[in-house]
Amino acid sequence: MDVPVEFEDIRFIRATSLPVDGKVELTVMIHYGTGNFEITEMGSLVVTGIIRETENPSIPEAYNFQSNSKFPMIAKKDFYKELKLRGYHYNGAFQAVNLARSDGGVASYVEKPSKLIWDIPDDWSLEEAATVPVVYITVYYAFFMATDIRKGKSILIHAGTGGIGLAAIRVALAYNLEVFTTCSSAQKKEFLLKTFPKLKESHIGNSRNTSFELMVHRETNGKGVDFVLNSLSEEKLLASLRCLGKSGHFLEIGKYDMANDNKIGLGCFLKEITFHAVLADSLLVASDEDIWHLKSLIDMDISKGIIQPLPVKVFLAHEIEQAFRHLIGGKHIGKVVIQVREQPHDPSTLPVRVLNQVYFKQNHTYVIPGGLGGFGMELADWMALRGARKLLLSSSRGITKDYQLYRIALWKTYGCEVAISTADITSKKGCAQLLSDATDMGPVGGIFNLAVVLKDCIFSNQNVNQFVECFAPKAIATKYLDDLSRIYCPELEHFVVFSSVSCGRGNAGQSNYGMANSVMERIIEHRNRDGFPGKAIQWGAIGEVGLVADMAEDKIDMEIGGTLQQRISSCIQELDHLLCADASIVSSMVVAEKRTMRSGQESVIDAVMNIMGIRDLKSISLSTTLSEIGMDSLMAVEIKQTLERDFELVLTPQDLRLLTFQKLQEFIDAKEKENTDGIQLILASDNKLLGMELLIRNLGDEANCDQIIIPLQTSAAPSKQNLQPNIIIPGLEGTAGRAWYQLGSKLQSPAIVLQLHQFAHLENLKDVAQQSFDVNNIFQILFNLINYFFIFYSKLNSF
Repeated sequence: MDVPVEFEDIRFIRATSLPVDGKVELTVMIHYGTGNFEITEMGSLVVTGIIRETENPSIPEAYNFQSNSKFPMIAKKDFYKELKLRGYHYNGAFQAVNLARSDGGVASYVEKPSKLIWDIPDDWSLEEAATVPVVYITVYYAFFMATDIRKGKSILIHAGTGGIGLAAIRVALAYNLEVFTTCSSAQKKEFLLKTFPKLKESHIGNSRNTSFELMVHRETNGKGVDFVLNSLSEEKLLASLRCLGKSGHFLEIGKYDMANDNKIGLGCFLKEITFHAVLADSLLVASDEDIWHLKSLIDMDISKGIIQPLPVKVFLAHEIEQAFRHLIGGKHIGKVVIQVREQPHDPSTLPVRVLNQVYFKQNHTYVIPGGLGGFGMELADWMALRGARKLLLSSSRGITKDYQLYRIALWKTYGCEVAISTADITSKKGCAQLLSDATDMGPVGGIFNLAVVLKDCIFSNQNVNQFVECFAPKAIATKYLDDLSRIYCPELEHFVVFSSVSCGRGNAGQSNYGMANSVMERIIEHRNRDGFPGKAIQWGAIGEVGLVADMAEDKIDMEIGGTLQQRISSCIQELDHLLCADASIVSSMVVAEKRTMRSGQESVIDAVMNIMGIRDLKSISLSTTLSEIGMDSLMAVEIKQTLERDFELVLTPQDLRLLTFQKLQEFIDAKEKENTDGIQLILASDNKLLGMELLIRNLGDEANCDQIIIPLQTSAAPSKQNLQPNIIIPGLEGTAGRAWYQLGSKLQSPAIVLQLHQFAHLENLKDVAQQSFDVNNIFQILFNLINYFFIFYSKLNSF
């Protein structure tokens, strides 16, 4: 509908640049209720202001807008000229956009609105209006365009409490048809009878089975109905066909049977019935004549009051998941809507989690080192589908497989210009050549480094060359590309490196690979701090293509370091989320699911293997401790709780670290042999002091700390009692303790402990030594000895 409008508070933010063809694509967004509008070009604001309907359709030729802004005030006729110069043709009236459908299903606004647009009646809220378009468009398309229900007398409408069902019943009753319907519960049946007093209780059947067929034939004396609006599938669809009378019309709005090519048989057509596939989305490409015919029918019945809003269940913007689960449950009546604004006039929507999609500019060149690898070609294909038209793939070996030629030929059918570079990116000169070749194709818009060289080996066997070879395509090349792109790539939007989760958690034999990835990630963080684009993606094991897939020999379910191989399709799907994330470093992996079995038949070994992600006990040494296998702190907590809760095994942290599968197996064997729960697990810490007892043992014996010399009870024979004693000087604790008493009991000669507790007030070791030997009895003992031995001990290994 065309309505005259007037503008207020117009602000010109900037001028637009006209291309060669003199056309500019502008997006006009008008805020419902307030009339605030924005005109943008490629997402950049051009003009803002307020648009209002005017009661006076005449538009004055000159009117100076009153604005308090710093932007210039111009006459209205000049404003129209400005809009025309920017490619927007204004003819004196604006289209009132209230209800529209987006091809994407959900969007913040519609750039190209549908022709099926209506003004919202004054007595309808936006919430109520949202329940109308889809259901009534479908119903009117089926009732008056696919066929004409005005020529019949009866109709069967399935799922009567659904959105389309309620709309169809209302319209059919308004056109004086005898209505039969189905629903799935007594509650819904009661709702239908209350909502539509004309509806007979005997005309409501069960949509969960085919009993409605008997109902229809009973109530129609075997004649059947003239129309069936069907949304059921399989045997219920066949039963619905049998409900038709002679020359009846079957209106199929469901797509399940058609999509699965299910058969219906030709026997039902002996009654000269007609089968109509009602696909309302075909209206998107329908002729203007069909659109206006449908629109006029709906306009007329809105004015007559036939079309009314449906019952509605409202979910808030952050409850989208709950809304879909509510729909799946099949218990809803009417429509389910999402509230995106608390009030219609609110300037912004409620927070909704959305996924930004990445698109690439056609005039930019995108450089992919490692682009001829498995993952590289999949990435290039995704980028081509997302708009990239200039691809430069870098590979030290160039094209070596026919499949690579096939993919390149395929991209060219997309309209892509594809070039291959064999420049040595491990050198600065090679990186400069790569970027120079890219710039010749067009300004560089993105660099995606996928290059990799693996030189796996346990750390003790690694050498400098293996580190350098692994570093070259990753850390070294990324550093060169970082430095050069800052100078030669002013339009760069993407600088992405593919890293690995092994960088953070480590992988046996891949210390060089992990360090190379870590260096790349530090470069990315430095770029972000300097204001340059940068993103590091830590991938887990990638299946189907690439290095891991080649080594795994298509065993996609093989577990690697607690993770499963992520399918390449999943990796591609995650790219939007990863590239749009704010963090400099992001990750994507498929964590191996732990078996949740907790039945009485699960053994203690199975429980520990499940927690640690070990699938095959043969892949590890049974005598290796859990800590050596890779048990981290979180695993330790879970294992400890599981053993205590399910197996009544209480272990100290030290016991847990030293626990082995061999000890667990011995525990199981002993338990089965004795057939009792009284078997104890033999631990490494048995017969050893732990905790406070260990602390007391190692510290001094405070009861005798006032004595300077303490003789020890040794195992010396009586004949050796007169031999020179061993003089033991304790550590920093300065006093004898149980540790020294136990040590003395093992000695085969006399021994004494020289306690230093009385000299604790002294500040250095020199003073302690001097004071110790100045004591008369110590000096006298040492003086009378011809030979003696000093035994020193210190926790700091210094004396």
